[in-house]
Amino acid sequence: MAAATKLSDEALLAFFGSHPELRDRMASVVDAVENADGNLDEADAAEERLVAEMRLLGRQAMQGWATSRIAATEREVRQQPGIRRQGKKNSGGTQSSARSRSSNPNIA
Repeated sequence: MAAATKLSDEALLAFFGSHPELRDRMASVVDAVENADGNLDEADAAEERLVAEMRLLGRQAMQGWATSRIAATEREVRQQPGIRRQGKKNSGGTQSSARSRSSNPNIA
């Protein structure tokens, strides 16, 4: 198991400031821990709620990670010399001519 990372209060606030979706999800975790709604009277209910919140937190964290990796990869590719971004093609391609079709006996 990995060692817990220690962040200063300022670093944690800065992180949540730049990731509001994770801040909101963490607020839901805190509500569950504090039983803010008052409806978690049994340990099983509290555990189910915390597991669900942690799954959602993990999913949002991975989405954020993937988005940042995509952006980083795009920046790296754009910085490579000789690589140009091409726009969309204006046509769906060229159609085969009747002549080329008739030259192949397997095409009806």
